[in-house]
Amino acid sequence: MKRIILAAILFLFPFSAKAGFPEGKNGYDVKKIEESFRLPCVEIGNDDCIARALGVGACTWIFGINKDKEPAEALKIADTVLIALLKGNNLDLKSMLKKDGLIKKNIKKEATYRINFCKEETKKAIPKLVKKLPEGVVLDEERIESLTSVFPLQYLSMFEQLSKYKK
Repeated sequence: MKRIILAAILFLFPFSAKAGFPEGKNGYDVKKIEESFRLPCVEIGNDDCIARALGVGACTWIFGINKDKEPAEALKIADTVLIALLKGNNLDLKSMLKKDGLIKKNIKKEATYRINFCKEETKKAIPKLVKKLPEGVVLDEERIESLTSVFPLQYLSMFEQLSKYKK
């Protein structure tokens, strides 16, 4: 019974806003992430593991932006962390895509849920992500809230676009 309760807690709250990846003066310890950070893929399946890794990748990007890194630099770091998670858990990112290059619906749904774990941080990052707006458009609270809501789907669509570009 204790194992079920512990597992439920881990599945409901697998990543806090401060996930605690090993970070030193030279950035994230990618090798340590690969070797140490294990997802319960045997229990939940590879699709859910990929969704969780995508959640970590997106939130790592957001955290980097909020630590005053340029969005491109923060994305590069987030991609490095994502690749380390995938590699360390023997996951293939290509397996998340259907033949048409779109992300499987179950992965997209779970990843969106996971990315929303850092929703408050995303709200803080939106003004730094949105550099140019059409003339007359203001980045007010309502627009920030709207952009925060679509951020998970926008993040995931980058992978879909990349898969189409590579064909």
